[in-house]
Amino acid sequence: MRVSVLPANNRQFIARLDELIDIHLAAMSYPQEAHPQRKSLWFYNASQPDFTCSMALLHQADSTPNPDDSRQRCVGIGFTFRGSPSTWWYRQVARGLALAGHPRADISRILHAYAELSEIHVLPPAQGEGVGTKILNNLLQRTPQNTVMLSTPEVEGEANAAWQLYRKAGFTDVLRNFKFPADPRPFGILQWTRAGL
Repeated sequence: MRVSVLPANNRQFIARLDELIDIHLAAMSYPQEAHPQRKSLWFYNASQPDFTCSMALLHQADSTPNPDDSRQRCVGIGFTFRGSPSTWWYRQVARGLALAGHPRADISRILHAYAELSEIHVLPPAQGEGVGTKILNNLLQRTPQNTVMLSTPEVEGEANAAWQLYRKAGFTDVLRNFKFPADPRPFGILQWTRAGL
C-alpha cells in the first residue's frame, strides 16, 4: 500500500466529508459528538472563495490515487480559503492584534490578501511518516494567496509535531498566547509568505 497526496476539488471534499471529519476528530482527540457541528462548518468552508484542498489517500501501489474512488481511504486532509473581514477568524485575530497594541493600519496590512489554513490533520496511525509535510507543501504550492495564516494551540517549547511542521515550512509569529472566545487554551497565530516576496 502507498500514501499519495493530491489535490481534491469541492465536490470530492464534500463527498468524503464524514470520513474527513472522522480524521479531524481522531487527530485532535475530540469527542464524536462534535461531528455534526464540524460537518456543518466544513461544508460552509468548502464554499468559500479560493477553497484549496489536499488529501492523502491510501491506495494499492499499482493503482492511481483518485479522490473519487471511495475504496481508497483518506488518511490526511488539509484545506485553505481566502481570508476575509467577514469571517469569524479574521475578526478574532484583528481583535487580538489590537489588544497587543497594533495600530489599525498595521492590522489591515497584516490581514491583507491572505489565505486561512483552516485545517490540516493526519489520522494517528499514519502520523510520523511525513504525510502532514506533504499535505502542507501541496497546499502552499497551490494556494492562490502569497500569505497563508493559521492558528495552533500553544505548546511548551513548541515541542509537538504541529509546531515542528509549521516552523520547518517557514511559518513565523504574528501573535502569541492569544485566546479565542469559548476556548481556554492559548493559541499562536502564524504566517507563511511565499519566497521572493
